[in-house]
Amino acid sequence: MQRVACYCRVSTDEQVKFGFSIEAQKDALKKYCKTNNLKYDFYIDEGISASSMKRPALQKMLSKIDIYDMILFTKLDRLSRNVLDANTINKLLLDNNCTMKAIDEDDVDTSTADGTFIFNLKVSLAQREIGKTSERIKFVFKNKRERGEVTSGTTKYGYKIKDKHFVIDKLEQENIIKFYKYFIEVAGDTLLSFNYYKDNFPNKSFDAYKKMLTNTDYIGIYKRYRKNEYLKDYIPRLMDDELFYSVQNMLKKKRRIVKNNKEAPITLFDGIFKCNKCGSAMSRRLSYRGDKVYVSYRCWKTEKLSKEINQLYQCNNKKNICENKVETYLLNNIKFEIDKYIVTNTITAQAPPLEIDTSKINSLHKKLEKLKDLYLDDLIDKDSYKRDFQKYSSELEKLEKEKSNENRPKTKDFSKLKQILNSDFESMYKTLSQAEKRKFWVSIIDNIYYEDGKIARIEFR
Repeated sequence: MQRVACYCRVSTDEQVKFGFSIEAQKDALKKYCKTNNLKYDFYIDEGISASSMKRPALQKMLSKIDIYDMILFTKLDRLSRNVLDANTINKLLLDNNCTMKAIDEDDVDTSTADGTFIFNLKVSLAQREIGKTSERIKFVFKNKRERGEVTSGTTKYGYKIKDKHFVIDKLEQENIIKFYKYFIEVAGDTLLSFNYYKDNFPNKSFDAYKKMLTNTDYIGIYKRYRKNEYLKDYIPRLMDDELFYSVQNMLKKKRRIVKNNKEAPITLFDGIFKCNKCGSAMSRRLSYRGDKVYVSYRCWKTEKLSKEINQLYQCNNKKNICENKVETYLLNNIKFEIDKYIVTNTITAQAPPLEIDTSKINSLHKKLEKLKDLYLDDLIDKDSYKRDFQKYSSELEKLEKEKSNENRPKTKDFSKLKQILNSDFESMYKTLSQAEKRKFWVSIIDNIYYEDGKIARIEFR
């Protein structure tokens, strides 16, 4: 009496859409085995797709394949829809003198040459159908995103889903904005801001804290999950650009919290200093003498590293500069430096915008829509679609960029710097705490370039 392994599988989607069931497969296989006097064992994968071999029952069956003469299943797509996986299974069976047969498909029987040919042909067609279905699903989702529709049921903090679109949750929006403002208030102090976050938000992890501080959704730029793709006009903005980018600037220039198990002081210029010779960031150095902490900066490429690294990154800008000397210089010369910066960076008024033929833009939009319809209706293949889509999209992007005038330099806004020129800056500065002083410098200075013990130049925000 031959011994066979009966394999049954159904995915969750198939159960819902088509009413496929494990019981129906088992009944058919039992009847076949009894009619043909076969001794059988069942292996069942329920709620699992056939596009992968990562199926518990399948793996268990294949691990015992040497004890069976044949594998039985109702239809080939119960076993596999992947050409590579199906042939891997078939090779393993052949190596163990085992064959396979689909009892509801007379032409799938690897004990014959014709059956083996049909087996390979049907698996190839099944995989092609999976690929086409996947492409169509991706296309449908892309169209939904273009219409601003949410493609999953996952909510985001700050938003609710209403009529398949993201809408702002006013209470959560207010909470996020308060958090951003607090982060600026404490000059980007990680310890203080993370404690504030844990006290005011449901997800207490540090990763969630960092993600919230950099989430471009809040300025209306949606980042697709695990993809480097950003969508505009898909999700409503929660805050203005000034608040968001003020936090991003502080994140780039944030200070370290702990050194040698001691809480590091709030330093004024950490993250702002750059080497004028090599362009690298200046590293902060702390010296503890009794209760006092002395802060200085030095180009990190001058540090004593391994010989190999030192040869690659050597920089001779080796002089340290003390933080208190930098602060004194800025207090005495800030208005002069601002005035010099405004004069040297004033940009002439923009030329009149180019006249763009909007009819050509409209024509390209129509071509893209028509191309999409042709592909969805299976009238053109994938390669043709990709080629033409890239061509029309590139032309459209170029024309829209010219129309919006984005490729022209913008006149910089010096209003904030001019306010400092016209204010009693020195008196105001004396009243600030250390955190407030850092916040002030970070808010107006982008980079301070240092060389051979002197400040070479200052770039303002």
